[in-house]
Amino acid sequence: MKKATMKKATQVVFLALVISVARAFAEDAGASQLQLSPVKIPTCARAHVCKDLPYGGRQVGQGAVHPDVAQTYDLYLPGKVGEIDRSAPFFLFVHGGAWKRGSKASHAKLLVEMAEQGFVAASMNYSLCNPKRGGAHTFADMLADIDAMVSHLPSLAQAAGISIPRIAIGGSSAGGHLSLLYAYDGANPSALSLGLKHAVPVACVFTDCGPSDIASPEFIVAGLDWQKGDVKGWYGLLCVLAGGQYGKDDFRTTVDRLAKHSPITLLNEKCPPTICLFGTTGEVKTSKTFTRGKNGKPKPYTVFWKLAGSKEAPPESVGMDGIVATQNYVTLTNGLTKAGVPFAARLEPYPHCRILERKPETRPWLYENLRKYLKASKAD
Repeated sequence: MKKATMKKATQVVFLALVISVARAFAEDAGASQLQLSPVKIPTCARAHVCKDLPYGGRQVGQGAVHPDVAQTYDLYLPGKVGEIDRSAPFFLFVHGGAWKRGSKASHAKLLVEMAEQGFVAASMNYSLCNPKRGGAHTFADMLADIDAMVSHLPSLAQAAGISIPRIAIGGSSAGGHLSLLYAYDGANPSALSLGLKHAVPVACVFTDCGPSDIASPEFIVAGLDWQKGDVKGWYGLLCVLAGGQYGKDDFRTTVDRLAKHSPITLLNEKCPPTICLFGTTGEVKTSKTFTRGKNGKPKPYTVFWKLAGSKEAPPESVGMDGIVATQNYVTLTNGLTKAGVPFAARLEPYPHCRILERKPETRPWLYENLRKYLKASKAD
C-alpha cells in the first residue's frame, strides 16, 4: 500500500473515532441534562406527574407537525424525586387508536392509579399513520419510536434516582399489538430485521385487546365491520402500515406483510411472559356485505377467507369486542401454551378496551401479574 493511501486510511479511521467519542459525550450530556420537576396530582396521596418530556429529537416544529406524533411522554411517579424506592417497578404504556390517532393522555387515570400503587409509569406518543398527524407512518416507524423511548430509559432512571434494569411494556388496542411486537422482537431480533436496540430487556408484556394476528380474515372482517364496510379506510390502512400501497399491492402480498407484523408469528419459547386481557360483546355475520367503490357490487365478508388463502370454510359469524376479533385471544393464548411461555389471561364480556375501566377488579389482577413477572425476571 502506498504511503499516501495509508495516510488517508488512517485519517478516515481517526475521524470515525472522533465522531464516535463525540456522540458518546453528547449522549452522556443528554443524560445529565434531563431535569424532572414532578407536580403532585390533586386528590392523590403519593402520585406525581411530569408532562411532555422528550425522549427524542422529533418535537413540534422540529420534525413533528402534530403534538400526537412528537417524541414525548408523560411520567407518573409514586412520590417526589429522591423519595422513590430505587427498585420501583417500571411500566411503559403505548396508547391505542387504530395506529392512526390517540395520545399519551388516553389512559391517564390508570397510570395515576399505578403510581399510587408504587409503579413508575411512562405513557408515550409515537408516529401515527395519519397524514393530518405527521404522515403515513408504518409499523416499523412506530416500533423505532418505542425503541428510542426504551433507549432513553437509562437517562430517565438517572434523573429520577431509580433503577430500571428491565421493564414491563403494554398498551391498549393498537398499543397492545405494538407492545407484543416489540417484546417478541426482543426475543428474536432477526424476525423483523429492523435493527432495534432493545437497550433495556422486557420482563413481561401486557396487551389490552391488542390484535395478535392482523393477517387473519377474522381480524380483517372485525375491523371492516367496525368501519362500516369501508375497504379503503380499513384494509387500505393496513396496507400502508405494513409498508405497502393500497390499490397497487395484491391481497396476498399484503397478507404476507401483515403476517410478518403479527405477534403470533414471532412467538417462541424465548418470548417474555404475557398478560392478555380481551373483551367480547357479540358477533358479526360473515354473510354481511361490503362494496368496493361507489358502483361496486355487494360482496359477502366471506370473500376474505378465499383472498387470504384460508383452506378452512368461513364461519357463519366472527366473535368480536366491537373492533378486534375474539379469535385473536384464542390464537394468542394457544400460541403461548404451545411455546411454553408463561401467561395470565382473561376474556371478559365488555367492549373494546373498556375492561379495566368497567371491571375494577381487573386492575389489581394486572398489577399483581406485572409485579410477579418483573420479580421473576429479576431473580433470573
